[in-house]
Amino acid sequence: MNRYQLAIQVDDKQVVLERILQVTRYRGFLIDGINAKVNTGTHIGYIELFVRSDRPIELLVDQINKLIDIKDVKVTHNTA
Repeated sequence: MNRYQLAIQVDDKQVVLERILQVTRYRGFLIDGINAKVNTGTHIGYIELFVRSDRPIELLVDQINKLIDIKDVKVTHNTA
């Protein structure tokens, strides 16, 4: 099973984390961990998401990018 670390930059909205977790689950990825913080000055949130799956990570990244309030998604670490 492949492990991935995603760095996600979002608008500071309460519902955005719930949407990301829902998409992650629907796409068949297991969540190993999550770190989230908000810069109150810029109203930008930063989410570090640790997931694993046998599925290609592009399936998840493409779907997260389609969500409202997502500014950027990057795969910062991949362990096959």
